[in-house]
Amino acid sequence: MIQAVTVVPDGDGYLLGWRGGPDFVEVPAVGGRIVLWLQEGLSVAECTARAGEMVGEPVDVEDFLHDLTEAGILSDEEPPGDTPPFGHRLGRILFGPAGLTAQAALVVIGVVLLVVDPALRPDYHDGVPFTIPLASLLSITVVSAVLTVIHEMAHKLAAAQYGVYGRISFGRRLFFIVAQTDVTGLWVLPRRRRAVPLVAGILIDAAIVAILVILQEFVGPDPIMRVAVFINVGAIVAQTAVYMRTDFYALFLVLTNSKNLWALKGAVFRRLIRRAGRNDLDLIGAATPRELFWARAYLLLYVPGVAIAFSYYFGFTLRATLRVIGLAVSAIPDGGWSAVGGVVALLVILVPMGFGLTGAARSGIAAIRRAAHSGLRAQTEMPI
Repeated sequence: MIQAVTVVPDGDGYLLGWRGGPDFVEVPAVGGRIVLWLQEGLSVAECTARAGEMVGEPVDVEDFLHDLTEAGILSDEEPPGDTPPFGHRLGRILFGPAGLTAQAALVVIGVVLLVVDPALRPDYHDGVPFTIPLASLLSITVVSAVLTVIHEMAHKLAAAQYGVYGRISFGRRLFFIVAQTDVTGLWVLPRRRRAVPLVAGILIDAAIVAILVILQEFVGPDPIMRVAVFINVGAIVAQTAVYMRTDFYALFLVLTNSKNLWALKGAVFRRLIRRAGRNDLDLIGAATPRELFWARAYLLLYVPGVAIAFSYYFGFTLRATLRVIGLAVSAIPDGGWSAVGGVVALLVILVPMGFGLTGAARSGIAAIRRAAHSGLRAQTEMPI
């Protein structure tokens, strides 16, 4: 259905997509013009003639349309209806000019209070607000879940104001289990409009921290509020870790106009350590100088970033976690409900931690194997 295809100018070419699908392709200027002509009602023959005049040589429009169908851009499915009015309106309220101004004002006030009053600043002890391990664990779990939903809904609502749908799911970043919102549909928007939906979660996290800090300044310290501030400050810090495909990673893609940064970064790194395979070399060969520049720049962030992530995990997150584990273990010999609470606390902590650590270990082993395999292929196919 050609009318459902979105055509967005991007550099010297166009990005073609489908608002109801996850696939987008970059085409030269003539490709974008062909789709626009078809949407205006011109026939394939007329588009073929115009395209030939535009580029100075024959253009196979039918083959071009076939390629778009194979790529999932053209579809016989009906496009979805408009974004639900409530989501669109709420997105405009929260992330339109007035909403962004209000959030910015709150954050400024919150930062000033944190600077002026050290007692309001989060501390790792806030990760264990109660001496009863199960109470601490449940409070952290519930508050984390609520804040996570708010964070992901912020992405959805900020995208909804432009009529783009988002899908929430769960995934992993290194050894962290995370929630994530798929807003691939933002590719249908011009670059400048993609930024706010991508950082909307961070914006709402910062606004919530500011609100809680302001409340505590007037009503006094509260353990649950301090837990929420502790969690959201940690979440904001974690989002700056562009080496883990965080919100700021997505923003980095927009700012640098990169579309295949993750794969190209890996190819550049493997070539650097002489483990590049044929696919890596083909990817590097097809990249533009600008794309290679940003891949190298990103690599300079990625390598130390992973080291920082490990330092943060083992020096901060793990310390708070081990304290809760210690409290849970100490409660088991007491018997009764204390023992039950201790066991439940251990399960709630250790199960997701186990998934995260084992997943990270599997990814690391797979990366090592791919590097070794790529190296053998490179030596066999292109000996030097």
